[in-house]
Amino acid sequence: MGLIIFLLALAILTTVSITLLFYMCWFYDRRSFPEQAQLPGEQPLRLLPTVVGIIKEAASLTVLVFSYPLRLIHDASPVRSRHHGETPVILVHGYGGNSANFLFMQWRLKWRGWGNVYSVSYTPPHINARKLAQQVNDHVERILASTGAQKAHIVCHSMGGPLTRYALKNLGLAGKIDRVITLGSPHYGSRIAGLFPAQGSAAQMRYQSPFVQELAEGGSCPGGARFFSIYSNLDNYVLPVSTAVLDGAEANINVPYLGHCALLYSNRVLDQVERCLLSPKPEV
Repeated sequence: MGLIIFLLALAILTTVSITLLFYMCWFYDRRSFPEQAQLPGEQPLRLLPTVVGIIKEAASLTVLVFSYPLRLIHDASPVRSRHHGETPVILVHGYGGNSANFLFMQWRLKWRGWGNVYSVSYTPPHINARKLAQQVNDHVERILASTGAQKAHIVCHSMGGPLTRYALKNLGLAGKIDRVITLGSPHYGSRIAGLFPAQGSAAQMRYQSPFVQELAEGGSCPGGARFFSIYSNLDNYVLPVSTAVLDGAEANINVPYLGHCALLYSNRVLDQVERCLLSPKPEV
């Protein structure tokens, strides 16, 4: 029992330390590049909500770490059609994550009446982003075949956004996706990626890397899908925070005072995701 308590305490100390380290980088980035930290219509940050947001982020990262093994159960469940013909909602995680990252949002969407909700995994995170995007593409194709739907909605966290955009642009998903909703996605890269291995997808997610610049060529919203970007001014993984604002998106939505992992557990974010899923197509 003592060993278990020690390991739990060590894991919590680690997640809190990582959160604080990344917020040090966030603070430095805002001070060094203030013009890039500006968001449309953003008010100056207030101290108390910022501190509360940092605490929530540390707690969210801890939950994310402890729920990680649930993928072993989740991915073992066969993909099946729960409501044949209904447009599926496919949840795509970020760098180093897995399908368990979206368990809470998946359960809550089902509870709110969404029938075909699937959370998928791609691995390993360190390989080329183009290969990871192919895995996303394959998941979508399989789920469409299983449900009998013509199109899918995709909700992406973090790197899942650029991977989905790449699949839409280059891998044959064009015309098969209705809406793409990104949560804290570094659409034009993130400086925090410099702390990760200088190879594979981590290097490709660096701020203004050749990969993200190539992805933006010809328009940042490819494949005929409707794009919505949900982000936060307190995101400690997306630096500068303005890189989460997607040019050409139907809506860019700031949900303030939430850290990167906290986006996955917030009721405010879930409400915005549902609004995007239900948003009528704008009249031309």
